[in-house]
Amino acid sequence: MTTSPTQLHNPKAVWFLGAPVSKAIALLAVVTFIVAETNKLHQALVFDTTKIFDHAQFYRIFVCNLTFGSMGELVFGLLALCPLLRRFEREMGSRKFGAFIVYTSVISTIIELVFFNIFLEIERYSGPYPQLGAVLALFHKFTPRMHPKFFGVLGHDFSEKSITYGICAQVILFGGLSTMVPTFFGFISGLVAVKWAESELPDFVYTMAGLICKAITDDAPAVMMSRSVQRGGASRNNRRAPTPGTRAAAPPAQPPRPPPPPPEEAIAQLTSMGFDREAVIRALQQTDNNVEAAANRLLMG
Repeated sequence: MTTSPTQLHNPKAVWFLGAPVSKAIALLAVVTFIVAETNKLHQALVFDTTKIFDHAQFYRIFVCNLTFGSMGELVFGLLALCPLLRRFEREMGSRKFGAFIVYTSVISTIIELVFFNIFLEIERYSGPYPQLGAVLALFHKFTPRMHPKFFGVLGHDFSEKSITYGICAQVILFGGLSTMVPTFFGFISGLVAVKWAESELPDFVYTMAGLICKAITDDAPAVMMSRSVQRGGASRNNRRAPTPGTRAAAPPAQPPRPPPPPPEEAIAQLTSMGFDREAVIRALQQTDNNVEAAANRLLMG
């Protein structure tokens, strides 16, 4: 299913439309938390290098990132994680974004195994903290400050990005070093793997993922489907019935409607950030005059 930019920016669209990987991660976190909470298995999900190496409990390497350890972490964690996952999956595409998540998870896990085993012998809280750090790295690097003076505190100005940073800080600081360190490693891994994501995973991986995620992939929003049906019904009613014995004339080909010209305010806002005017106009036309999406497109080349 092809998802158009208009669908993605429709305020009434399904929340995870165009982001099946993000939806799968969120659902997996919720389902795993319910199972762990019901069966008292949270301790079995903790990233404990002593039990991994001394007791050969290698499964902890693969399950430690599935879900958070408490209800508070789950709520604030998904509140911070899901918008970032959804946004960058839509911008990168599900294939590249899936590769990005895999690469960052592998890199951060290797670093964690070395660090927690040698330098910091503590239990690391379970939760997708490396993945939060990875998408936070994308947010930090590729999201421009559209409103540098969005609000002020004690004489200091903060942009709209500060709201996202504040929500993420609530989650990252929850467990002290045991949650800050894996998030930091995820942040570093995200900066490293952003170029690696251009090299997609083998096709059989996407085939298997497609079969698994088919049941949770969203179709077009109902509000958009109803509009398309209404347009189709109106056009059929407006067609004149052919006269018996005559051949129906083919309807004249309608030229494609040109995209609306970008507003000068949006062009000025992006050119003030140092971008070329012609590149700004092209980016705005390609993103339905969405300033933030156009800025991301310009920053990512």
